Amino acid sequence: MIQDTARIDGFIRAFRRVITPDTVVVDIGTGTGILALLACQLGARRVYAIEPDDSIHVAREAAAANGYADRVEYLQALSTAITLPEQADLIVSDIGGVLPWLQHHVPTIVDARTRFLAPGGTLIPRRDTLWMALVEAPDLYRKHAEPWDAHPYGLDLTSARRLVVNTWRQGRISKEQLLTPLARPVSVDYAEVTSSNLDAAVRWTVARSGTAHGFGAGIDRLLIEGVGFSNAPDCVDRLPPDSIYRTAFFPWSSPVSLVTGDVVTIELRAVLVGDDYVWNWKATVLDQGLTDRVKARFDQSTLYGVPMSAAQLHKRSASHVPTLNEDGTLTSLTLELMRLSMPLREIAGRLLERFPSRFPDSHRALTYVSDLSQRYSQ
Repeated sequence: MIQDTARIDGFIRAFRRVITPDTVVVDIGTGTGILALLACQLGARRVYAIEPDDSIHVAREAAAANGYADRVEYLQALSTAITLPEQADLIVSDIGGVLPWLQHHVPTIVDARTRFLAPGGTLIPRRDTLWMALVEAPDLYRKHAEPWDAHPYGLDLTSARRLVVNTWRQGRISKEQLLTPLARPVSVDYAEVTSSNLDAAVRWTVARSGTAHGFGAGIDRLLIEGVGFSNAPDCVDRLPPDSIYRTAFFPWSSPVSLVTGDVVTIELRAVLVGDDYVWNWKATVLDQGLTDRVKARFDQSTLYGVPMSAAQLHKRSASHVPTLNEDGTLTSLTLELMRLSMPLREIAGRLLERFPSRFPDSHRALTYVSDLSQRYSQ
């Protein structure tokens, strides 16, 4: 990410527009700390750098090496679990993926905007706009389908095909691969957004004949008014091929031959469930736009791309009455002994006595307990 100079240069240009010697900055997902250090370099009075991962220790060392240790406070936690001593004039983040609907990115920014941002403060980035286009992408599609269509070693592996065509992946899409103009149906304005979900609909008239393998999607990112970048194939300020912001490719269940004048509609939805999104894309292809001449119709979802047995689904039903398996019993017992303020070595000894077949020696038991301690204790 640091080597993506187009990304870094964009943030620097945006910072120069808003950072003054009085600016307080919050950097959400600081990672190894490059944006926090740049904020200091450009004169920020105080930076709160937030990162739950252990990479924050690298960031802390980098601040000291660059003489900024007294201006940056590093906080190892999720931003939603933190209370700051003062409000921020600027909140900066780059915790989304190639599309902004990734894990808890959107609700994290909403929370930070509500609790951390001073009146009149600035959010960077300010807005992400979704772009979409039908694409002729045989190479990308081949990565999804070929291993399962080709009958390797004389074996029929098509049962896996249903799973892989219901997943999307990153790729590269050029302007020459477009079968339709780009549509930009939805924007996420981080100063106003409240919903974590995506609901977009697009209708195209095919611009040139070709074989559609699915559609590409990406973002036009506005960091601050007048400063931004895009991974769209038609954008003048397009990011270079080696940028981390690749294109998302959503495959169709099967390729469709299109001719100029065909009409295609796409409905794209993403719903945050637990820690990540369930994506759904529906497509209808009409021969020359005639409703009684349907060339193809697809209804795909990442939910169909996850292999899950009926037994596993039953465990998630509201009526299921669970009983702990060995892993659950181990975790429950360990946490209970932690609650009783027992040292880790003693907890490991208890587990070794009770589960001798699980832990061949005290070292393995202590490693197990230490991992839980790192995850759940203060």
